Amino acid sequence: MNKKLIAIAVAGALATPAAALAQTVYGRFNAEWGLSSGQMDHPTAGSRDSVDGFNSGASYIGFRAEEKLGGGLSVWGQCENRARFGVDTNPAQGAGGFCDRNSAIGLKGGWGNFYLGRWDTAMENNSGNTRFVGSTGFQGAQHMLTEDQTAGIINFAQRVQNSYNYASPNWGGFSFELSTTAQGAALNTTPNSNQDGRIMSMAAKYAGGPLLVWGGYEKHDDNMATASGGLAGSTESMWTVGASYVLGPVKLGFTYTDFDGDATATTDITRSAFLVGADWKITPAGTIRVAYMQAGDYEGSAAAAAPSDQGATQYNIHYIHAFSKRTWGAVYYVRVDNESNGTYNYHGFTSPVLAGESAGAFVVQLQHNF
Repeated sequence: MNKKLIAIAVAGALATPAAALAQTVYGRFNAEWGLSSGQMDHPTAGSRDSVDGFNSGASYIGFRAEEKLGGGLSVWGQCENRARFGVDTNPAQGAGGFCDRNSAIGLKGGWGNFYLGRWDTAMENNSGNTRFVGSTGFQGAQHMLTEDQTAGIINFAQRVQNSYNYASPNWGGFSFELSTTAQGAALNTTPNSNQDGRIMSMAAKYAGGPLLVWGGYEKHDDNMATASGGLAGSTESMWTVGASYVLGPVKLGFTYTDFDGDATATTDITRSAFLVGADWKITPAGTIRVAYMQAGDYEGSAAAAAPSDQGATQYNIHYIHAFSKRTWGAVYYVRVDNESNGTYNYHGFTSPVLAGESAGAFVVQLQHNF
């Protein structure tokens, strides 16, 4: 039998399973280089007028497979891995094993999608709907909206393991997601054996025409290890709401977050934050993006003993150019202004912006998706 006949025979043998099984390799390469000035007046390590940094966060490679089982039911699996390269602004990022990003196995059909594994919580999975800028990197909004860098008690940008997740179908533009964890799924720590350790999250969204609105709620129930400074029996929660609207070439939007958590057995601490932003498509390939975000002061019964003015603001202005459907580049300026006791920074950047200080960075970014 000649080679041509062998090839035809092999193709015929594989035709049936290939129709039922889809396998995909996908990923993203992302690189940001930034030059920052005004932040290095360090009280113990001397000072520099400027410092540059590199970030390849948000780079990943993944493997996805799906098999149709009949009757509208499919089984699917995904293993996604960090693919950072070079020396990141935060070298500790990237630590973790295989399938260290969104990875799970699930069943889906006309009733929705149920899956088990390591995944962004329902609220975090929807956080990009109206955020405009990225969650990490120099431009990242995560540290002001769903985390904090001053007290280190707010931690709601979560990709948790041991999670159970459900995503509903789309009913005329409306959909929702639910997620929770097994007991013991603490936030990057090992909880005490007597702690429940559950994380519960939900989000709902409506997208129709030019309007998108969404809201989310997440609760961390008794899952912060006391050895890491957490309070046994403590509860932390966050509400998030957002909306965007398209007016011709301009998309406008905002996101608001509100945190409430136990500080001691009898006191609590709260903080709110918001972002407003806009995308203006000035050419078929070019977009101008602006964003302003503000992390508020800590309030609540525990805040009376803490210093005031621990908030910060961040300003972003970008020019983004699409070279193709898969590749784009950007140049942008980002500035962080700390209040007198605020210690916020560019997300993931190791050189600090000191309390009461301001810093700005010019950044060049290139991203390719496949």
